[in-house]
Amino acid sequence: MERIRQTLASTPLTSHALRVTLSAGVAAYCDESQDALLERADRALYRAKRRGRNRLAQAT
Repeated sequence: MERIRQTLASTPLTSHALRVTLSAGVAAYCDESQDALLERADRALYRAKRRGRNRLAQAT
């Protein structure tokens, strides 16, 4: 995910050099329901956003 984030941030998407960044929450499956997995990933996403743009956060 980190390589994707870095590549996206460093690659212009248009001829006008538009740059895009990525913030994401990453969660590993731990023998839980899909809803629980998505909830953990969602909480991690919002934690990444609170830390600033172009960040990753791992779910706990």
